[in-house]
Amino acid sequence: MRLVVRLLVICFAISSLNSCVSKKKYDELTAAKEATDQALAQTQEQVKSLQGDVESLKSDMESQKSNYESQIASINDDLKAKDSKISQVEGELNTTKGELQRIKDEINGVFNAYTESGLSLEERDGNLYVVTSDPMNYRSGSARLTSAQRKAIDEMAITLKNNPNVKILIEGHTDDKKLVQGASYADNWELSTARAMAVIRRLAKQGVPSSQMACVGRADTMPVGDNETSEGRSQNRRTMAKPDADLSKLKGIAEGNN
Repeated sequence: MRLVVRLLVICFAISSLNSCVSKKKYDELTAAKEATDQALAQTQEQVKSLQGDVESLKSDMESQKSNYESQIASINDDLKAKDSKISQVEGELNTTKGELQRIKDEINGVFNAYTESGLSLEERDGNLYVVTSDPMNYRSGSARLTSAQRKAIDEMAITLKNNPNVKILIEGHTDDKKLVQGASYADNWELSTARAMAVIRRLAKQGVPSSQMACVGRADTMPVGDNETSEGRSQNRRTMAKPDADLSKLKGIAEGNN
């Protein structure tokens, strides 16, 4: 009997011991589960937040893409408009160049018809000038024409009268030497103008209408020779004849382009 009682006591003790160990493990597992659940909830919140960020970034990217596409389309339109404008300007330039060449050829034709008279046409610095076989140069301080120069001017007068649409500008020039006190002219401006006027008066005497002529004095502002040498100064004491034709067509082109 005592043995049975002891065995029952031992069994109860073992049973109690096993029951205590299982509850401790249960509590540990429960705590671990709660921690895992909490971590999982936090992770899910983070994933949800990241998904929101991704959606926001995607929306921003789409908006930027749309904006960039709009800007690119605008730039392409601007480039097309500029290309069209460039083509238009190039066409206008070609038209203007063609008309300028026509005018140049017209002037060349006018004066080339009189090459035997000693008149020729030269282009200098983008301008056309009538050149005579005897240069229109002068003695220092003088505006007097030589007989050869008067003859050349008379031939020019014939050309101008036969071509009333051609106008001519006579330019007077001097070297850089100052005029002495008591000279016939106050300064180089007055002297250069007097040289141009001498040619104008000769043309008028030969019957060229005043509407075809004009003159200007350049003084020593446009030298063609070296004023440090006597030869260069002689080259600078000159008159030049700059012909022009009817530029009304060029004016019409310019107005049409505005």
